[in-house]
Amino acid sequence: MEDIHATSTTSQKLAEGAHCASEAQRTPFTPPDYIRGFEFVFAKKNFDILLEHRQWDHAIELILGLESKLLKVYPLSPVEQKELDSFLEENLYTR
Repeated sequence: MEDIHATSTTSQKLAEGAHCASEAQRTPFTPPDYIRGFEFVFAKKNFDILLEHRQWDHAIELILGLESKLLKVYPLSPVEQKELDSFLEENLYTR
């Protein structure tokens, strides 16, 4: 038997609070101690405008006609990939 010591992150707590059915069901979010004093960074008014252009800003040059490469987010070993493929084959169905 394995123990899984899972916790939720700050972003997960925020998302869970946003999905509550009504305002009365929401629990107020208390920021962790290490970000207290930086509430202004997360203020709604700061998300409604773009920042001024700065000298270190740069553009992302896109090349027309170039296709993106499909890369795995979590690379697996051949054994792990085989297990995953087997699991998906057993548990997924197609119509």
